Amino acid sequence: MALFRKKAPLSRTEVLETPQYGWIWKPLVALVVVYLLVCIILGIWWSWTPAPTDPRQAVEMQRGFPQTVDTGSEAQSTVVPGEAILATNIAILDTLLNKPGGYLRNDVMPPGLWLDNMPNWEAGVTQQVRDAVAMLNDSLSVGTAPLNQANESLGGDLKSWRWPASETVLLAARNNLGEAFNALENAAGPDAPNQDAAASTEPPAAPDASALSDWLAQVQQRLETQTRQLAANVGQSPNGDQQTDSTPWPRIDNVFFEARGTTWALAQLMQAARIDFADAIDGSGAGADFDQLVAELTSSQAQVWSPVILNGSGFGLFANHSLMMANYTVRASQLVEKIRHQL
Repeated sequence: MALFRKKAPLSRTEVLETPQYGWIWKPLVALVVVYLLVCIILGIWWSWTPAPTDPRQAVEMQRGFPQTVDTGSEAQSTVVPGEAILATNIAILDTLLNKPGGYLRNDVMPPGLWLDNMPNWEAGVTQQVRDAVAMLNDSLSVGTAPLNQANESLGGDLKSWRWPASETVLLAARNNLGEAFNALENAAGPDAPNQDAAASTEPPAAPDASALSDWLAQVQQRLETQTRQLAANVGQSPNGDQQTDSTPWPRIDNVFFEARGTTWALAQLMQAARIDFADAIDGSGAGADFDQLVAELTSSQAQVWSPVILNGSGFGLFANHSLMMANYTVRASQLVEKIRHQL
């Protein structure tokens, strides 16, 4: 029957006139698979949280002669009040720009386009840098011009990928903070890093306790906001009551990593404030609470071993990462409030 008749093979002329292109899909599929695999590997690498910088080490690096900081050593160079916070903000901006993948929040191409954990982490970090620079802008007596420029830059759009790109804005703010650091260093005299109390050079006026109190009030507000958002991740209000406006499941990790970026930056900035405002903090008796605040913020950066952010409940099988982070932000905000009352 004609139905089962074998199809006659094509002649050489017919093959040349009607070529078959089915073979070309194999290398194309292989290229797509390799591309996706590379993007996945890069995405995992770029999502690692960078290591923090010690404020004293940041000061030494900014001065141009970095050295290993031994916190137990009695022979440490003098830090001019204001330098530790300035240098820490510079180090944080350097980290944002130079970490694996660079600044990802404004990426429009894969794999950065597909990532959301690190961009939200960056959002938490940049918010704390903005607040700290605004505080310095209002309290330092020298370097006000570059601080004004840095404050203006950081107040702009940090999600822009063109004209100007966010990287350009952050680099400009970083350079402005460097100018302010140099102005503060020069105002303290050429021997400021090693001068003693009997030196004739009068250092610039230190930021007063009111500036620290105002900044801490803003920090407390940021931490309370993060706590409310983390509580919404598990469908609860901060006091433990059930609430209806819970965070949609796809955004749970976004909220978590923004809070993690907030505490990552604050852990370094509070260490720097402990140095710059040492007289005001120790004089008010808030030294122990301030040290505990730094410890709580540092503990919030413990390694997350799960590849995804889990929202387990009670004593269940799975962890509740949002609830654990909320515990740290609650304790940190309570300590900040206590310190403010003591200052």
